[in-house]
Amino acid sequence: MCETRYYLFIILYICKCFLVECYLDENKDAGPVGNLATPPNVDSKGEENVVLWWTPFTGIQGQSRTCSVGTCFFTENRDVVNEKSTKAVLFYGSDFNVEDLPLPRPHGQWWGLLHEESPKNQPLFDHEPVLKLFNVTSTFRRNSNFPLTLQHLVSIDILTSTDEYFTLAEKTLYSERDDLAPIIYVQSDCDTPAERDNFVQELSKFIKVDSYGLCLHDRDLPSHLLDAAATYDHTDFRKLVSKYKFALAIENAACDDYITEKIWRPLSVGTIPIYWGSPSISDWVPNPNSIIHIRDFDSPFELAQYLYAVLQNDTLYESFLEHKEKRMVSNTNLTKSMEDRKWGINNDFERGNFIEHFECHVCDEILRHFSSQRKQADSSHYGCPEPPSVLTGKPNPKSFWVEEWHKARVEAQVLHRFLSTKPGVFTSDQFFQEVIDRLQKDGFFSRFHHVHEDL
Repeated sequence: MCETRYYLFIILYICKCFLVECYLDENKDAGPVGNLATPPNVDSKGEENVVLWWTPFTGIQGQSRTCSVGTCFFTENRDVVNEKSTKAVLFYGSDFNVEDLPLPRPHGQWWGLLHEESPKNQPLFDHEPVLKLFNVTSTFRRNSNFPLTLQHLVSIDILTSTDEYFTLAEKTLYSERDDLAPIIYVQSDCDTPAERDNFVQELSKFIKVDSYGLCLHDRDLPSHLLDAAATYDHTDFRKLVSKYKFALAIENAACDDYITEKIWRPLSVGTIPIYWGSPSISDWVPNPNSIIHIRDFDSPFELAQYLYAVLQNDTLYESFLEHKEKRMVSNTNLTKSMEDRKWGINNDFERGNFIEHFECHVCDEILRHFSSQRKQADSSHYGCPEPPSVLTGKPNPKSFWVEEWHKARVEAQVLHRFLSTKPGVFTSDQFFQEVIDRLQKDGFFSRFHHVHEDL
């Protein structure tokens, strides 16, 4: 699902850049897209600042754009990496590769990180030593320089709209007519750091759950909705979710501010989310009573008992849906953050997407601070904890993802050491040998011996 969304962004981005180039005269002052120009002579002193995508991301080989403070040239041409005019090198987190870095790093050159995905994609960024290598970031964390916390929320209006909302009485009718369980669960990624299937399997012993995805599958989606990546926001799929009284919304990892469509979809159609994921989720939901927190219960059995109590009390049930029943959103942090968000989602050509807005943020920061202020990221820009299991609340020592987190912790330390000491370069053999040596010293192979019995 996330890969499909990522590639769609890129296709739309390329199309938009092509359209802007065709209509240069009309759009030369059009905000975040701005001017296109012939690539500057980056060898010549005094040319505009260059921002290089080291990990191919936009498909644009050269584009000059006017942002809020001034103009920068954006490119994927690695030949310019050592030019004095190349002030920043950008990386897309999922494609960050320790064996493919622009080394040695020129003195003063900024590194930027764009990584809106979960730590499942790249656990290196869970650890501060790697984050300290970056000067500007854009992640789901609110403390990153260009936060993407609300990247999956279309608008405040979609939370209060009743266009897709079925009332409690209507939900009850659908439940009886279609033999629906109280809870819907739709997941096709069955191997996650959170081990969410284990929790859902245990919960289903005490209250009925309809599972439509590949994980714990016991109910079929309509044939035209079977491709989850292509139809997860289809009108018919949203209607199906809206018919249910509860929806399990369990993220694949428990990082602060990592909030996906898993919670926004049920909130926007008026189904109560049973949520596990970001520990700070209360900072973002429409009203204090908008969701049911799995962490509030000691066991799936206790949660099931509470859900039965809610089902038996219409007033209590509807108290979770004030954003629909009263069209009310009291969370000023949420409303202000959405007001401040300049970029759009879902093919919003007028406002642009977060990719190009992040590029302009980097450009503006270079023009404002490159000579006077050396910025540095830290763990608050992404860092995620050792992944706990939803069922136990603790890391599973036999989990592949826990093992990966600890291995990445050592890799982050080694990478930081190599890049922080002269000559600032290393071979793959040097890197991985030091990682292995440190892992052995830390007792990693003893701790995870069930996977490394041959070592």
